[in-house]
Amino acid sequence: MNVITTTEQLNELVEYYLQQDAFAFDVESVGDKRGVPVANEVLWISLATHGRGDVIPLGHPHGEFISEVYPLTGQGQKRADAGYEIRDADYSRNKKLAIKTFSPAVPQLYPAEVFKALEPLMFSSTILKVGHNLVFDLCSVAKYYGGKAPSKPYFDTMVGSFVYDNRNKNKCGLDDCLLREFGYKMEKGVGAQVENYSFSEVAKYSYLDAKYTFLLWKAIVPKIQAADLTKIMKLEMDVLEVLCSMKLAGAPIDTDALQVLNDSLEKDIERCRADIYKAAGKVFNINSNPEKQVLLYSPVSEGGRGLKPKMLTGKGQKNEAEGKDLTYSDYSVSSEALELYGDRDPLVKALLEYADLNKLHTTYVVPYLGGDVVRTTGGKSKIEYKESLLVNGKIHCDFIQHGAETGRFSSRNPNLQNIPNPSASENGKAIRNLFYAPEGYKLVVADYSQIEPRIIASMSKDPIMIKNYIEGGDIYTTVGDTMGVDRKAGKVLVLAMAYGVGADKIARSIGCSLTDARKLLDNFTSKFSSVNSYRVKVVSATKAKKYVTTILGRRRYIPEIDSKNFALRSGAERQAFNTRIQGSAADIMKLAMVRAHERVPKGSNILLTVHDELVTLTPDNLVSETEQAIREAMEGINILEVPLLADVKVVNRWGEAKD
Repeated sequence: MNVITTTEQLNELVEYYLQQDAFAFDVESVGDKRGVPVANEVLWISLATHGRGDVIPLGHPHGEFISEVYPLTGQGQKRADAGYEIRDADYSRNKKLAIKTFSPAVPQLYPAEVFKALEPLMFSSTILKVGHNLVFDLCSVAKYYGGKAPSKPYFDTMVGSFVYDNRNKNKCGLDDCLLREFGYKMEKGVGAQVENYSFSEVAKYSYLDAKYTFLLWKAIVPKIQAADLTKIMKLEMDVLEVLCSMKLAGAPIDTDALQVLNDSLEKDIERCRADIYKAAGKVFNINSNPEKQVLLYSPVSEGGRGLKPKMLTGKGQKNEAEGKDLTYSDYSVSSEALELYGDRDPLVKALLEYADLNKLHTTYVVPYLGGDVVRTTGGKSKIEYKESLLVNGKIHCDFIQHGAETGRFSSRNPNLQNIPNPSASENGKAIRNLFYAPEGYKLVVADYSQIEPRIIASMSKDPIMIKNYIEGGDIYTTVGDTMGVDRKAGKVLVLAMAYGVGADKIARSIGCSLTDARKLLDNFTSKFSSVNSYRVKVVSATKAKKYVTTILGRRRYIPEIDSKNFALRSGAERQAFNTRIQGSAADIMKLAMVRAHERVPKGSNILLTVHDELVTLTPDNLVSETEQAIREAMEGINILEVPLLADVKVVNRWGEAKD
């Protein structure tokens, strides 16, 4: 490990790294918004390549650790005030409260001179930049380059670990990857607040981050190649460039409208809470699942509602599989589970409304504004304060490339994937309308038209569906007419096939009996036999290989496809077909994002992507050019048997794009 603290050392480092084909780098950040790249401060940067590793401190406040002093406990302070002798037991053992003493910090280079020296390396078009959660590191250093992220080529080992095996989805952190690939257990704690540790502790921690990320790249690349996933990984790294641009640009939020929406939702939630207590006949913790389980599912004679529980929790499914006796706690009180009773029970109806309102308030409004959020764990609630996600009036959302096994994005800070459809929810529209175009700009909102049905038609080669799309018809009307039902039912049936939805959900969606829903499914299978035959083919291929592929070759391993448990096996079969269709839609969408990013005029920025939708901010004078570029990017992907179409609208607020 080389610790770089002089100009001569820095110049030698750059000279050496410029002769390599790849290097890994990692930053340690500080500040009130240390996790927000556009607002944090980089305190350390570490680099590693073939044969060496280096760390560069950029103003670390401490030298070496000397001692730490623990404060007195409350009881200890009382003893001290009373003049009693202080015992060891009178001192706190909480390390977070300890006051540490360090030697003076060593002289260090200034960030400006370090990043200027690293610029040829960071912006080389031939040297690979490797990182773990690379978008964070790229965007964190962009502020030192006038807001411009270091240039491709990239390799994100976090994304790579997911690409070669989707079963790593929830274990893509660096510590999980290192344990899995090398059996190496990382030291935890230092990275959370590096400014609280000694110079040598942080130097070692930072060095190991870069070193092991570089070694991880070497370990993952052969696995990606062996699984024939090189093209998918390239697509993901091209997408990463777009995500950097999106994160750095940020999406403007109308803070005045945000406050109005906050006040409105708070009033609605309070009204809903009163309705719940009135229907229940008592006050209880609305956010406590155990209390709701007992209240809803216990007999009327015991003060409950006497509802017959129908949907098991994850733990309940496990208990059932193990032959254990089931209790109320094994049954779900999620919104999906309670929808079965919503029209029959006023308490359930009020609980569902509360859940919708509370979700909107705590997921979108409070995180934007900052404020108190109620967190309930194990039936106990506590209030936590959340800092505002806004930076200079903008949201810089995290889009996660390893969050969904189909290959779709998930998102956080905030989760945009769960905003209700604006055509079905006034509050959903209100949330979207918070995202606006400042004066002199417009939002160009583009949405793929019926992408999943088009993929089903193309892959199954169903003659009725193909004919519809070639002639420019409406697929849901065509399916409805063929089945003798209305357009709404036709749409439900098509999407039920894509998403593996069962007869019970179809019945709820179109308001028919379970028997009629089953008949509709059987009739659909008969009338659109090519679709069903293709589904059988996909499931059979998945059983043979234990994985399913998307249109561009992404893999999803589904080991449960051979399970002896009927429920697990049926679920796996639905996942297989759903991944083939929805995963292919995700591939196409990511390809469209890359193409759009390359084509939009300078001055226009893609801000958001949700499902099959792209939101781009553009100056008024570039609206037509941007609109045309995005349409060409989305519709010019010729990999289906039927044409891809995009609905493109120019609006002032995001919610205005949906009728």
